[in-house]
Amino acid sequence: MASQATPNGFSEWLAYLRRVLDAVDSGKGIALGPSQKPPLPPTVAESEAKGVKVLYCAPHPDDETLSGALALRLRLESGARVTNIAVTLGSAAAQHERRRSEVASACRVLGFNLVIPDVDGPHARFAANDAGMADHSEAGSKLPQGSKPPSGLGPVNLAARQSDPKGWAQRVQRLAEIFDQEQPEVVFAPHADDFNTTHIGTHYLVTEALDAHFSRRTDASVVFVETEFWHEMAEPNLMVAVTPEIAAVQLVAAAEHGGEMMRNPYHLLHPCRLMDNVRRASEVVGGQGAAVQPFTFAEVHRVSFRRGGEAIKPQPGGRMLPPSDRASLDWLRQQFRT
Repeated sequence: MASQATPNGFSEWLAYLRRVLDAVDSGKGIALGPSQKPPLPPTVAESEAKGVKVLYCAPHPDDETLSGALALRLRLESGARVTNIAVTLGSAAAQHERRRSEVASACRVLGFNLVIPDVDGPHARFAANDAGMADHSEAGSKLPQGSKPPSGLGPVNLAARQSDPKGWAQRVQRLAEIFDQEQPEVVFAPHADDFNTTHIGTHYLVTEALDAHFSRRTDASVVFVETEFWHEMAEPNLMVAVTPEIAAVQLVAAAEHGGEMMRNPYHLLHPCRLMDNVRRASEVVGGQGAAVQPFTFAEVHRVSFRRGGEAIKPQPGGRMLPPSDRASLDWLRQQFRT
């Protein structure tokens, strides 16, 4: 039977889709970590090593990687000192040791400092520098002898907030202690409707801890940057371009979360999510009917301000942070401060 020509470019589009699948499949052959010697992150200039203090409040290990493109740009482009707070190590206590190892390795790649808090015991701090992150033995040696490794602040969800208000208040104060010590100028946290119960709980934990922090530092203020991963946020106001080089650093760091990527290969579809953000946010942030932005990958956020326990609305309208603009605290303030 003679073959028939496919109309309307079907064969060409089918070939295109097969190349997309081949590209995703090609990532399956790249080794997962945590590596013995993780690749070192891109460095910042020595003169910028004492920059703006940024705290990224990650609901789980790997969120700092998969949703942290703006924090990474702030570090690389303006010398921000980014600290990832691993708010929880996940709900499975048997996996905490693995997840501590993975998040420390991923933060080496990103060049982020790391704090793993604990409800009752001392917090563990991993110091980052341009060459990478201190190894586990160094971080462990900073804990009092005989102390158990920190396990995060979990459970962090609205059910725990309602059923155990005393325990929740303790978690709020433990996180506020970190804010007191770090004195951040930018804080990242998930938005309040990000589907996953720990993402939602982290939003409320962070905002309440900021209120406690501001009660002791009434003159303090922060740029509050909400992130999304599971559920699209209502009324985002910032789309951040992500270059292939930034996305590649994210993938290297995501691969260090080897156990999680084996469970669900978020890293393989990470470029697809960033691409879909461009499609969606070009109009959701830029305005209905606006032209698509001329970059391929992007992250989406909502930016506001918090000062003295008060949430301050930003200037109305959406903003784009293209690759040509330098990501900095000044840029965020200039674009959004009323």
